[in-house]
Amino acid sequence: MNTNPILRFLILILAPLLMLSLFTACSDDNGITDPDNGDAEQNLVELAQDDDRFTTLVQLILDAELEGTLSGDEFTVFAPTNAAFDALFDVVDPADLTTEDIIEILTFHVTGGTILSGDLSAQQDVEMLNEERTLVQVSAAGVLINGSSTVIEADLVATNGVIHAIDEVLLPSAYREPNLVDTAREAGDFEVLLSLAEDVGLITTLKYLGPYTAFAPNDEAFAALFAEIDPDALSPEQVQFILTYHVIAGAPILSGDLSAQQTVDAANNEPLYITADNGDVTVNGSSNVIAADVTASNGVIHVVDQVLLPNAFLNTVEVAAKNYNFTTLVGLLSQYPDLVDAVATSEITVFAPTNDAFDTLFESVDPNDLTEEQIAEVLLYHTILGAQVFSDDLAAEQTVESGSEEALYITADAEGVVVNGSSNVVLADVASTNGVIHAIDSVLLPNAFLDITGIALKNYNLTTLVGLLADFDLVETLQGEGKFTVFAPTNEAFDDISSVLPDLTNDQIESTLLYHVLGAEVFAGDLAATQTVEMLNEQDVTITVANGTVTIEADGSTAVVTVADLGGTNGVIHIVDTVLIPSLD
Repeated sequence: MNTNPILRFLILILAPLLMLSLFTACSDDNGITDPDNGDAEQNLVELAQDDDRFTTLVQLILDAELEGTLSGDEFTVFAPTNAAFDALFDVVDPADLTTEDIIEILTFHVTGGTILSGDLSAQQDVEMLNEERTLVQVSAAGVLINGSSTVIEADLVATNGVIHAIDEVLLPSAYREPNLVDTAREAGDFEVLLSLAEDVGLITTLKYLGPYTAFAPNDEAFAALFAEIDPDALSPEQVQFILTYHVIAGAPILSGDLSAQQTVDAANNEPLYITADNGDVTVNGSSNVIAADVTASNGVIHVVDQVLLPNAFLNTVEVAAKNYNFTTLVGLLSQYPDLVDAVATSEITVFAPTNDAFDTLFESVDPNDLTEEQIAEVLLYHTILGAQVFSDDLAAEQTVESGSEEALYITADAEGVVVNGSSNVVLADVASTNGVIHAIDSVLLPNAFLDITGIALKNYNLTTLVGLLADFDLVETLQGEGKFTVFAPTNEAFDDISSVLPDLTNDQIESTLLYHVLGAEVFAGDLAATQTVEMLNEQDVTITVANGTVTIEADGSTAVVTVADLGGTNGVIHIVDTVLIPSLD
């Protein structure tokens, strides 16, 4: 397994992590500033005693004998108002709280040092005096503590710190319904997961925000991963990106909510592919849910037996194998170990047909009738070797050599990307460590599987010819069982006679089209130096070969073959640079 994520992809996908990343702050040496107390003459307790909003808090401080502590050292206090305590005491009888309970709750509102609102980053952990952490978030809407308690007035400065008034009492873990972290910790089989989440600052996010659906790899799953990947080689950003790939934000998804297949964006903005079959749930094609629907106060946990890896840690074959839409492609590919190795290790672009695309093909072609060589040729025709071609790399039109050495014709515009004139890219730019996948809605067939009209339809340079053949009902003729050679003028060649065509009758246009068709299959290598042949309109042309260049001499016009030997099931196409005009008498 390749453990080095491609830099381009990682840069693009790390930006959304801001919603789940934590910037460690709030210690004596990490950004806490000493305020200019100015005219402040009261310590924290005196300041609270002088504010009618904090009478309940002050009484609890006195009852717990914390007055001396809070009057001396420097602290930041997140101070619940009387209304906040009233809301708590509507559901908790204060008479049931012991002194130890009160101390535990109050110290969960106090942290060492002075933290003014201007000192805060967008998101940070703050360690409180009871040694638990709170989550502090700052946005244009204000300051939010633990996802629900709002700072209603900030920066009430005292001689030994600052008070921030909040509208909800903060409750330590022992006094809350178990959240995702509590639930995982109690289960006892997620030590590695929780340790990694702690290391990269995701613990408070998973405690206080949500709701989330978490696919939680157990310790055995991480042991299997670390047998292949050295965890010390992973940066904190990479670990964080992997962990957030296991979390789905939004309403909890229970196993009973699942359909047979669904694609859901994880918190790192990369899709998870989830399948459900008679109660068996699989994520990304190989990670099995071994315990489902473990509920917590802020979401649900599904235990999985394999760590889910984002695309930036997987090769192209592994990325395709995650997606239930590519099972046919991956199954065919697996029959060719050398091809699997090439796709997994070479720099590559893959146009990946979906299962539906293969189903449509197999309605007209029995896969059992295809030889191994033919299947390999078809698969290679969907690749570009030695290059990672992203959608924003594309021009309006380009002809690219495929892995089978046969041309792919790719167009791109505001409506999307199309390959070979009819296969639409339905999902673009799925990057891996060694390449990129573009999902397409039909299977691309090499010329050997197509008649000559099918070959012409692929090429964006032949759309005028194809359109005229259709207008004059000649497509069916050229799809016949007979062998044909077509000298196919390009769109530019037809543009050069755009002033002539309107003056031609329908019979003359049809004669002109048939003047480009020979009723036999002739490849460039079959040609003598000079030969005169009769075309389907019963007029002759002279074909010469000199210094490797094939030229067609007609009545008053000369065409040069620019691309030769596009052979199909019923003939061959040679592309020419000029429209041959027959005698029109």
